[in-house]
Amino acid sequence: MNTSRLTYWILPILLAFSATQAWAYGTSIPASNSEAIPHTGKVIETMSSAGYTYIRVEEKGKTFWIALPEFQVSVGETISFYEQMLMENFTSKTLNRTFDRILFVEGISKGTELPAKAEVKPSPNKEAPKQVGESQKLKELGSPVGRFSVEELFQKKDELNGKVVEVKGNISKLSRQIMGTDWAHIEDGTGKKEDLNNKIIFRSTQGGVAVGDEVVAKGVLYLNKDYGSGYFYPVIVENAVFNK
Repeated sequence: MNTSRLTYWILPILLAFSATQAWAYGTSIPASNSEAIPHTGKVIETMSSAGYTYIRVEEKGKTFWIALPEFQVSVGETISFYEQMLMENFTSKTLNRTFDRILFVEGISKGTELPAKAEVKPSPNKEAPKQVGESQKLKELGSPVGRFSVEELFQKKDELNGKVVEVKGNISKLSRQIMGTDWAHIEDGTGKKEDLNNKIIFRSTQGGVAVGDEVVAKGVLYLNKDYGSGYFYPVIVENAVFNK
């Protein structure tokens, strides 16, 4: 893809959407293709809208979003690419979603082999993308005090407050990148919906899980967490990690 083609699809986005900050190509300091920043990672979420594809990538334990002209890719695939432009607080009106940080890319390929550098221009960004949110990286939790059913977590919530707990169950719902974290609803067949004790939310920055996955989830249980904007939970588990 040449420079004119990159400008062709990036410029309409910049005109159509709002962003508080943007790093764009400058003409004051040209650079060589050797300065283009390469990335190889796994696709953990993807969506397409209005001719563009948005991909959430996991690379070396960190996750971030990229955007490019519509491109067919599936969750679990490995992709390699060069970053071209980094934007913060980018809003996609067609998705009705704001991305804290997103990379616009070109010269993408499937697998671990990077596309030819002749296809890309150097990036003005000198730092790798950073995880955004309250918890920038997974915390060391140590051993759980025990493995409990979902119903037991509610029954023993007072004595388990502030302690590391573990649950084996299925992810029934997954809300990604709300306040910088993923919110995984875990159910294991215990409890009752009418009693509001049949599922519990695990907040995590780990990524790599999906609805329907059976996981062993571990994290710190907290009571009466109020995150503002109507996000109040009598029982919730933070800093979660998942094993399948």
